[in-house]
Amino acid sequence: MSFFTGGPRERPLFPVPEQELYAFSGRHWTDPPREHIVPAVLPWAQPLGRSERTVVALRAIEVWPEALTLRVTVYSRDSLVDDPAEGLIDHRRKPDYNGLLIGVLYADGSRASSETISVPSASEPEAPVLRAQPVGGTRFAVDHEVFLWPLPSAGPLKLVVQWADREIPETRTTLDGGAIRSAAKDAAEIWPGLGRRQVNGLPVRRVGKQVALTPDWGTPVARPEEPRPAPGE
Repeated sequence: MSFFTGGPRERPLFPVPEQELYAFSGRHWTDPPREHIVPAVLPWAQPLGRSERTVVALRAIEVWPEALTLRVTVYSRDSLVDDPAEGLIDHRRKPDYNGLLIGVLYADGSRASSETISVPSASEPEAPVLRAQPVGGTRFAVDHEVFLWPLPSAGPLKLVVQWADREIPETRTTLDGGAIRSAAKDAAEIWPGLGRRQVNGLPVRRVGKQVALTPDWGTPVARPEEPRPAPGE
């Protein structure tokens, strides 16, 4: 006798377009491509900042083909939040310099931090992108994903944290940017050959770096030519 008593349900003969996964959009600076890529994982667990009752720790780094995600957890001996889904790293129009801040400094001097609002853009930005969001945990250990684009070049990548309310001073941790960049080659594509999403119901073709719409008007129908008037008529 089968352990699971229910039988298989009927499935549609054809995929429903709204439920189909399309090829990756190519905008590596917006979000991790988690639906299309299995990232390489660097288990570089280490504290990023601490006080007597609070520790901000890096648990691991997920490396995508052109970006990375820092897995950061905040631990405390007393309750941090009532709802871990609210998180502790907050992008605000006016930064809260008493709250938990996180930033990165690239080897070339460029930087990004949670001081500013980070909104995904349609076009590739000129400056690095840092976007933090909560991913759960408990009242005493709150988990975050910190998305960072682009990948660092060879050289030091410095993570900076500060939390004045928890007596954590500005603390810098240096990571090996070259090792992170090298790990990107181990990120694996899950679904090669997926079709591209259609825009406004029209097939999309790529022309160089531009995307052009190609209306699908069907097979042309041959029509007889109208007789042309003779010269002088």
